[in-house]
Amino acid sequence: MNLFSNSVILLTGADGDIGKAFIEELLNQNVRKIYITGINIEKLSALASLHPNNLFPFLLDVTDSNQIKDFCSNHTDINILINNAGIELKSNFLNLKAHEYAKLEMNINYIGVVNLTNELIPTLKSNSNAAIINILSIASLYVIKRLSTYCASKTAAHIFTQSIREDLAEDNIKVFGIYPGYVDSKMSSDVEHNKISPQALVKNICNDINLDFYDVFPDPMSIAFKNSNKLTIDYI
Repeated sequence: MNLFSNSVILLTGADGDIGKAFIEELLNQNVRKIYITGINIEKLSALASLHPNNLFPFLLDVTDSNQIKDFCSNHTDINILINNAGIELKSNFLNLKAHEYAKLEMNINYIGVVNLTNELIPTLKSNSNAAIINILSIASLYVIKRLSTYCASKTAAHIFTQSIREDLAEDNIKVFGIYPGYVDSKMSSDVEHNKISPQALVKNICNDINLDFYDVFPDPMSIAFKNSNKLTIDYI
């Protein structure tokens, strides 16, 4: 089954490296329409000009409740939400600005995800083949001390993902959690590590989703982490 074929998708963070890779792969998966959203409308408009029949750019700051509410109330054809927008400020907790960094990361990586998802749920319930895809991280499941404020925000988003999955199954809405390792993107430009390309990452994500894998580890680093003794995903 191809979840994406003929779907209408809301993609946040479409102006970033992983977002652009998602656009390319989703078009290969024969989606009908993608609302590409982010905070750089010029970049989004340039991307949309390449596929004007499929890509529709919108300014959407996931920390702005009014923008979220307005967008969701005016776009009721969406059946797949991809919560891809994210920020990593590279801070541990023993930092005089840790509270500021933690607040911004929480607002974008967690609270924005919760807000947008809840605003869109009535639309997803009304459309067939509905799904929510949350781009998380192995940092959702493991403490990386130099990124500890980021880990906290991604852990919160992981708990949100796991907690809504069973509830939304009753409404035939699938919920996927994606747990990548390091990606060769601007966010990880300071890391010297074997990194997967955004294009390969997104292709693996879509392939695993089409196989109905609800917890997706889409690269060698995350697979090794999954197979180690460091990880347990479970809930009561």
